[in-house]
Amino acid sequence: MKPLNEESDKKKIIIEKYNSTSSFYDDRYRKIQNEKFELHFKNTNFNSKTLLDAGCGTGLLFEYISSLNDNNLGRTLRYIGTDISWKMLKHFYNKTKKIKNKINSNLILGDIENLPFREDKFNLIFSITTLQNLHDLKKGLKEIIGVGKENAALKLSILRKQLKLEEVIAYLNSRMINLKIEIVEDVEDVFIQGNLNKN
Repeated sequence: MKPLNEESDKKKIIIEKYNSTSSFYDDRYRKIQNEKFELHFKNTNFNSKTLLDAGCGTGLLFEYISSLNDNNLGRTLRYIGTDISWKMLKHFYNKTKKIKNKINSNLILGDIENLPFREDKFNLIFSITTLQNLHDLKKGLKEIIGVGKENAALKLSILRKQLKLEEVIAYLNSRMINLKIEIVEDVEDVFIQGNLNKN
């Protein structure tokens, strides 16, 4: 039997890691994250969406969306980012004051395995290179699915290293339609996309 504090110990380590790297995170990861966004999410419709960015970090996805040449986004997109690291969120918040394309956004300190949102809230959910950090991946996926509306678009990328992909696919198969799994050799992540089927 695992010790009861194993989950909290792992979370403390993750929080400390991201708090300590927050000041140089963008310099280190912006290029590779933008490549992921460009490869897999460029045809996403963001208009009239309530978007959850689960594990938003310093807001690289938010910056990417804000840079899109779409003047309607500020009026029609509601972006909500949540992250377990308060220092990452602090960097993100400072960015939102400088971005010209003002998008309705909220940042919330939170844990993907215990999301602080009511069910059926979001119709577009992203989690980019985050889920591999969870103590219990299935619990995190269950939380993400719970806060999504019926037919919500789910767009995930998870580091392949130590990922039990067959288990993830088996779990998502009964909860999603149009499930697509993509592995690109040059990128370390597995990309998973589809729509929630909550019936």
